[in-house]
Amino acid sequence: MKKILLVVFAVFISILALAQNPEDLRIDAIRLASRGYFNKSLECLRQIPADSLHADDMRLCYNNFAQLGQNDSLAYWGDEILKRNPYDASLIADYTPRLNNGWQGIMGRKSFPEKVIDICKKYCERDSTHILINRQLAEAYYNIGNYDLALSELKKLEAIGDTCFGTLYTLGLTYWQMGNNSTAYDYLYRAYEKNDHHAYCLFVLGIVSNKVGLGAEALSYLDEARKLLMPDRKTLFRLHKELAEAFKLKSEPDFRLDELQECMRYAEEKDVNELTYQMGQCYVALKQHDKARDCFTKFLEATENKEYNDKIKDMRSDAQRTLRMMMW
Repeated sequence: MKKILLVVFAVFISILALAQNPEDLRIDAIRLASRGYFNKSLECLRQIPADSLHADDMRLCYNNFAQLGQNDSLAYWGDEILKRNPYDASLIADYTPRLNNGWQGIMGRKSFPEKVIDICKKYCERDSTHILINRQLAEAYYNIGNYDLALSELKKLEAIGDTCFGTLYTLGLTYWQMGNNSTAYDYLYRAYEKNDHHAYCLFVLGIVSNKVGLGAEALSYLDEARKLLMPDRKTLFRLHKELAEAFKLKSEPDFRLDELQECMRYAEEKDVNELTYQMGQCYVALKQHDKARDCFTKFLEATENKEYNDKIKDMRSDAQRTLRMMMW
């Protein structure tokens, strides 16, 4: 019996060792990530001892956290990879735009341009011609307000033929910040020709057009920027509807009524009846009974013989009950 137990134990240990084999864990981690199971892929990678992690394992951790939107963890692995290899161009080209754009943290949104400068300058010691990395270096200089260095990097990019929207746009912004509105106009207009639906490009192009005396042109660009920056009708409706709901939960009928009135400006026909009913509720809470009566009467007339669901039935019953109470 003792021998049998020893054999069973030995088999169990062998199975456990096989399950913990780093190569098997790597294969599982890659397979799971390829199918979208990023957390499970990370669970596999966590079982590999830290001193046994390969560069590819670390990059898979980075990619998994990128997919999960966990930026602090992504940054940890980005930094760990660069400690081993500060010349990993593919990682730098992915990591530095994230640092330049930044992300939301406990203290608000934060970007890391100084870190981008350190990473890119180190890389440039070996290769100073990588366009994607040099773009991020220029962007980082712009983000910290060092427009002289930003301009120097951007002009190098332009000299080697990089005239994409981003490079032209940042050149335009840089000249604008430096007070050179004429040159800013030239670059922003070239950027606009490549992408005429970038709201902030249109906005700044409108500003510099005014500065160089092109008033009619400025109006055109600023009007297009306004249209692009303005939320669409459905978004505005939903925004004010949620605000109204929040004020309802706070028992603030006056503010709720203001938001419902804003909703009416953007409402589709199917939403009008419910809004009318809700406005009636606000008027009751505000003791404006005449207005409440008008809203409930209008609601009941509009929904007569249209009790399509329990929600409409309940609202009609409540409106009728409230009207009877107001008659006493």
